[in-house]
Amino acid sequence: MTAIRSLRMIALIFGLGPICLASPAAAQFAPPPIPPHSAHPKATPESVSQGKDLFAGTCANCHGIDGSGANGPNIQGVGGTLGPEGLYATIRGGVPGTGMPPFATLDDATIWKIVDYVSSLGHENAGVATGDPKKGKAIYESNGCASCHTIDAEGGDLGPDLSHVGAQRSIVSLEKTLTDPGGNLPLDTSLQERSAYPAYMMYRAVKKDGKAVEGMRVDEDSFTMQLRDSSGHIQSIQKFEVQKIEPEPGKSFMPSYKDKLSATQINDLVAYLSSLGGAQ
Repeated sequence: MTAIRSLRMIALIFGLGPICLASPAAAQFAPPPIPPHSAHPKATPESVSQGKDLFAGTCANCHGIDGSGANGPNIQGVGGTLGPEGLYATIRGGVPGTGMPPFATLDDATIWKIVDYVSSLGHENAGVATGDPKKGKAIYESNGCASCHTIDAEGGDLGPDLSHVGAQRSIVSLEKTLTDPGGNLPLDTSLQERSAYPAYMMYRAVKKDGKAVEGMRVDEDSFTMQLRDSSGHIQSIQKFEVQKIEPEPGKSFMPSYKDKLSATQINDLVAYLSSLGGAQ
């Protein structure tokens, strides 16, 4: 899998100050391009344990063995913000202009183990999966979640890949996403920006003729914005042709399951999702 990322979030971690999922700071430096690398293997308890040992010898001097901070900032919970690819890019490329150096001599297998450990940080006291993963998988399938989400290269791509979501999000975060998806958006790690940007944020562009286009922003430059609509089609908006472009906070193509599933069903679905990636 190729991963040449332009991470505008990257200076949040390891270099500029404490980070938490709820209130990330603005990034100040763009990282160098990251070379192609191997795909992230499925996280396991063994890879997390090995990653902890590697982290202790490589990263703990700055971030503390539990990621709570030392000479560098607290990075607990950062796995839910950047995901495995963002963490890989940070470790491999460093954060130019900060105290976070690149670790270009580490091989992919070593970096992925560190990624698995860092992804597990902040999951303590963040809820326990009490549901039945098997029943949760059946709920996932019966509700058509695969039409928008991918697991192990199978499914749609309108929403985020869930193959490692258990290593990226805590139980509490998963529950919130299912009941209030628009209010619990992940942070994007693909757009080249200097500030934190929630991925899958909805925008509404009203053209001069009064027609409106609504979708998730996937790219933008000085003259255009690309929105992905509910059908998955990319709509390119010429900024000089619109009256206004407005974000729609709290809105999402993903429906809320608060009133569609029972509390037991939500617990089962969360248990299934938390099993993906092996973090829980």
